[in-house]
Amino acid sequence: MRLIVVLTVMVLSLGGCQRSVTTMDTPPPSTSTTAITDIEPAAAAPKTQEAYAQFVDVRTAAEYKAGHADRAINIPLDTLEKNLDLIEKNEPVYIICETGRRSKEASEILAKNGYTMIYNVTGGTAEWRSQGLPMAKPAEAK
Repeated sequence: MRLIVVLTVMVLSLGGCQRSVTTMDTPPPSTSTTAITDIEPAAAAPKTQEAYAQFVDVRTAAEYKAGHADRAINIPLDTLEKNLDLIEKNEPVYIICETGRRSKEASEILAKNGYTMIYNVTGGTAEWRSQGLPMAKPAEAK
């Protein structure tokens, strides 16, 4: 019940400021035919700090260990379908890889499995890094 109240408050608060942000920053409308929205790294960076946002890096464990976007967890693309239970369906999911190809593929896997708030970080970690956005040293890669 508490989660429903929190989500309702979040949705209502987004409605009030929706006109002031780009459509890349807001979830796709429920009537949309696609659940995947491309988002620029600079727009995605503040989302990593939100309580209910999930940030998933689908690169290999070795790539992840070399450095990753702040608060990103590692679920390599080749293990994503086996690990869908680690990703909450009712919360926004931001997907990032190195350049954007694998994150697009991962986003399509999530959409196929019923996820509805999927954000593909365009340009990936390479663009994230080049923009000087927050990077974190990894904990343990999965």
